[in-house]
Amino acid sequence: MNILNNNRSVFWVLIFLVLINLTALATYFIFIQKPANRPNSESGLKKGIALKDELALDAAQSIAVNKINATYQASSEPIVAAIREKKADLLDELSKASSDSVAIISIANEVVAAQKELQFANIKQFLDLKKVCTPEQTKKLSQIYAELYGFGNKGKGQGKGMRHRYGQQKNVPKQ
Repeated sequence: MNILNNNRSVFWVLIFLVLINLTALATYFIFIQKPANRPNSESGLKKGIALKDELALDAAQSIAVNKINATYQASSEPIVAAIREKKADLLDELSKASSDSVAIISIANEVVAAQKELQFANIKQFLDLKKVCTPEQTKKLSQIYAELYGFGNKGKGQGKGMRHRYGQQKNVPKQ
């Protein structure tokens, strides 16, 4: 009879542990996991807050930065959408059994033109932000853009001659 009571207690302990695990999983999926589809305005707002904090902007500067970012977002979204569409067209053409090299070159040129247009929009945004910032804030803004472009914490003048593979030959010991 004692074995039967032990089995019941083990059974109820297992049920209790299963309920705790299910509750933990539900909590994770409900409260911790971020939604995949967020509106662009919210992500733009967070970028503006990040710039405000990072650059220590005052109220007037924050308003000007928000206007610049809104203008940039409105002008760049169609370009980004066009780039995605052209890249999808390029992948479709590349996936064909017999790809047309003329069509591939044409689509690639369209992608390059759109990326060039986006780069000019990025430059305009930077120059507009630079007008709002103080010289010290401009240095921080330059660092932020350097990180966005993948240059990390390299300051001006650092890494000079190291951009291309031939610049790295200076570090190779001569034999």
